[in-house]
Amino acid sequence: MILRRLLFLFLILSLCSQIGKAQLTYYTIRIEYDSGWTYKNLTLIPIRFKPNLIPQFYFPAKLISLKEAMQHGKIKFKEFYFEKDASVRLLTIENNSDDFVMIENGETISGGKQDRMIAESKIIYPYQEDQFVDVFCIEQNRWDNKPKPFKYAGSADEGLKRIMDLTHQQQFIWKEIERRYYSAGAINKTAAYLQIPNTKTSIDTAYTNFFTNKMKASDSLFAGFIAITDTAILGAEVFAATTLTLKGFDAMLQGWISSAVVNGKTPDMPYKKLKLFTDELFESEYKQKNFLQKHGKAFICEKKVFHIVVHGGLQ
Repeated sequence: MILRRLLFLFLILSLCSQIGKAQLTYYTIRIEYDSGWTYKNLTLIPIRFKPNLIPQFYFPAKLISLKEAMQHGKIKFKEFYFEKDASVRLLTIENNSDDFVMIENGETISGGKQDRMIAESKIIYPYQEDQFVDVFCIEQNRWDNKPKPFKYAGSADEGLKRIMDLTHQQQFIWKEIERRYYSAGAINKTAAYLQIPNTKTSIDTAYTNFFTNKMKASDSLFAGFIAITDTAILGAEVFAATTLTLKGFDAMLQGWISSAVVNGKTPDMPYKKLKLFTDELFESEYKQKNFLQKHGKAFICEKKVFHIVVHGGLQ
């Protein structure tokens, strides 16, 4: 066991020492402006690493998503207790496997004392215990004395994630969930986001199948995507390695689909408008940092960026 832990420590140090060489700018990535994937109300613009300038980002093959980890019982979420009471804004996570697990900003988990939305992207290393995870409540009126088992519940839609990332305020998340119940003419005892009536399931499945098949049929070197609906940029997500992009694809896709199906129209994005957005995000690390202060977040491993999330942007 000691030898195994030392091996994982070596892998971790190798990983984090390599992240510093990754630059998520035009220097290492290219935007495929004319090669968007379009299905009804949603277009995804691929972002790929340049073949000769792929960031030197080492990552072991044993990387799994949060969904995979929870379905196979490889990790465990627990309520974080302080002075005999649990915290609304924090959970702890324990990895009992020899896999690296990637959790993503905006993923949701049901159960516990109340349902939560994860408020950061993070890599949980093999056999790590009691790692703090920043979360927000998405079920206002439940605080069970007998917490339910935590279960994976998908990804929140782009609109709710945007409110979380740009306001950092629990009250605005609750207000948005209340607004949606009111708009749907529905009532729920605990105001649970995960129970808001959804009549778009079959349409969502069609969207998911289309984009998943496009991904499978394409070549590699993916760094991320820009999502467009109507004349608006829904958002963008970029990872520091193709391995991470492939594992994060399902979660990011579901958030964009949910917003496009409900609020979107046939995409029609002028090139100049899109180029203005990408210049602000990718022209330099300095511009990127300033842009993210207003429009998104950058998530860090050992002081280096491994995941960028952008909401909306230049409209």
